[in-house]
Amino acid sequence: MLQQKHYYLNHFWRQLSNSLVIAVATGAITLFIATCAAFAISRLKVRGGRIVMNLALFTYFIPAAFLAVPMYRTMGLYGLLNSQWALILAMVTLASPYAIWVLKQGSDTLPEELDEAAYVDGASALQLFRLVYLPLMVPSLVAVGTYALLLAWNEYLYAFLLLSKDTEVTLAVALGNFLAADDSPWELLMATGPHLRPAPGCDLLHVQALHGGRADRRCGEELKLFVGATPCEPSAG
Repeated sequence: MLQQKHYYLNHFWRQLSNSLVIAVATGAITLFIATCAAFAISRLKVRGGRIVMNLALFTYFIPAAFLAVPMYRTMGLYGLLNSQWALILAMVTLASPYAIWVLKQGSDTLPEELDEAAYVDGASALQLFRLVYLPLMVPSLVAVGTYALLLAWNEYLYAFLLLSKDTEVTLAVALGNFLAADDSPWELLMATGPHLRPAPGCDLLHVQALHGGRADRRCGEELKLFVGATPCEPSAG
């Protein structure tokens, strides 16, 4: 796997980097959007803040799988299919409502006297955000960022729909393709060369199913190369 010695693993390191880039980008963009929204709603008391919060919660009444086809159609209209930005934007769309809600609840626990003291000292809204709000919200930011990062890292459905090139898919999709294939190189885990590979249809379970628990001598010679066992003998049963 590390040396990419099988055609299913030709782009392993590229796919691993795709997953890292998408996960980190999703976490960063989600944090930026959610932090700004929560600060505006909770600390600046912008109009319509309650409506935004209710809409953010309402989005979770819709299962993510129901949004797969509309999301695919939307990304196609904008020409983003087979691009990492398609999956990044999709993951940000799914993660942002929950992130906004969590950060807003955390922001509400901060004393308003801190804002008033900052304004008395001549701080602007941007300075309040940078010097007061962000340092106090670090624990919540870490939690929300981790949530968004892991959500994007583990995503399979949207990654499978929006990305199709072998060089663009994430590790989750590549692993799914690897496990579902009929010719996955499982024998490479045991064999180090062609001379150690068993004859076709010679695995022990297959032989037992075909011969009623008995294996022929040719099969036994092949299995001996793997486990150091004696040739298969007819079973008593």
